[in-house]
Amino acid sequence: MGKRIFIVCLIVMGSIGMKAQQDFEYGIANRLGLGVSASTEGIGFDVSTCLTKYLSVRAGIDIMPGFNINTDVDVSGTTNGQPYSGSMAVKGSLSRTTASVKFDCYPFGNSSSFFVTAGASFAGDKLVKISGHSEELKQLVNEGNSMGIDIGEYQIPVDKNGDVAGGVKVSGFRPYFGLGFGRLIPKNRVGFRFELGAQIHGTPKAYADGVGDLQKILDEAGDDDISDLMDKLTVYPVIKFSLRGRIL
Repeated sequence: MGKRIFIVCLIVMGSIGMKAQQDFEYGIANRLGLGVSASTEGIGFDVSTCLTKYLSVRAGIDIMPGFNINTDVDVSGTTNGQPYSGSMAVKGSLSRTTASVKFDCYPFGNSSSFFVTAGASFAGDKLVKISGHSEELKQLVNEGNSMGIDIGEYQIPVDKNGDVAGGVKVSGFRPYFGLGFGRLIPKNRVGFRFELGAQIHGTPKAYADGVGDLQKILDEAGDDDISDLMDKLTVYPVIKFSLRGRIL
């Protein structure tokens, strides 16, 4: 009888040991987590897994709600062979959806939640869409004059209806680097995480609907909110707070 009890105890202890090992096994199928975040990229969702105790990977999507920038921009052109300068009220609309794949490295393994991360984000190349209308410029263009709004070092043309339509574009492929604290897959069921990083999307360029990419023709950038955005936003800063959950 005692021998049977001893054998049963060994089996139970072995099962517990195997379960503990499974709890700490790494690999795509063994540890899985989900996250929801709020950041300068928008509202985000991702799925993650631990490859080793030093390396995790995540894939997600971030949705930036649309918002508008209303500003006055400079207008330049020629009227009857003479230089013309004025201003025009335009609206810049910013909204985008970004997908990403990132690898997180925990240099201290399980002893610290500090991480560095690298990966890439993928999105449409149009960063800001610009639109505006002017009856005065409509009349001037229909009289045979050439007019355009000055955005950065570019000029977006005004059409015969007095409308301007174009925007600012960046690279659709954006390398990403960052660091922070918190585990993708928390040791408990729920955890929190903080991250600082940057998308490198290159120098913004201007485009016009029906024309395509524009060439730089101005000696200096315009003095308006959209031009300031083009001048400063070669790197997109990321500040992210996320709530993490462990599934496996």
